[in-house]
Amino acid sequence: MLSVTGLNHFYYLCNFTDMRCKHSRILSVIREQLHREPNPGDVYIVMSRNRRIVRMFAYDNRSYSLFEKKFVAGHQFMKIERSDDNTVYKINWRDVVLLLESPIVKTLNIR
Repeated sequence: MLSVTGLNHFYYLCNFTDMRCKHSRILSVIREQLHREPNPGDVYIVMSRNRRIVRMFAYDNRSYSLFEKKFVAGHQFMKIERSDDNTVYKINWRDVVLLLESPIVKTLNIR
């Protein structure tokens, strides 16, 4: 079960957009490309290219969890931008909640 609180450490992987991958591929990216070993309480966030899918990969002492949230057509997640060129960003709990709970409307259909 995925348990995410403000006590976790959140990291956004900005160049990883392949949603065909599950937790084993995300784990290999964390280890091989970022040269990190997931610690208990770490949550890695990835987003699809069209920003309709967000996946959160969490690690605790015994297991890995993968949570996915997907918007229906016409909505997408906010775009996360930073001024530096890092491939992984540490973000805070408030920004994670804002990201997951604030859909952006791509089109407005007036009837």
